[in-house]
Amino acid sequence: MVAGMGSAAQTAINGHLGVVLGSSVKAAFISFLVGTVTLVIANLLLQPKLQIVQGEHGNPWWMWLGGVFGGLFVAGNAYLVPSLGTGLAVVVILVGQMSGGLVVDQFGLLESAKNPITLLKIVGIIVMLIGVGIIRLL
Repeated sequence: MVAGMGSAAQTAINGHLGVVLGSSVKAAFISFLVGTVTLVIANLLLQPKLQIVQGEHGNPWWMWLGGVFGGLFVAGNAYLVPSLGTGLAVVVILVGQMSGGLVVDQFGLLESAKNPITLLKIVGIIVMLIGVGIIRLL
């Protein structure tokens, strides 16, 4: 819950920063730069020795791509906030996250456990989309 609230604050901050800088990509860059410095300090304090654990068959190449999707996520947030507002931008992105999560779970992508899509889960996504429509109308 706290992480979600922090994510909403980050979305608002990056949206404003994108307007000030005139670029959602620049806002994402600044966000990641500050985040990187923060994480370097945290890692030095909490775990000064970097350890990479090898899996049984090595580690998959795609495990290093989280930052690519993170960059797109933050830049997308910064782009959406000025036109949609923070609340609606967060909801739209949440619908995308939930939909993407269902696909990952359905097929067991990226070494995730398979968790089939059910009718109830689809109804949940539809209800979220209806909620986006209602919020947009208000």
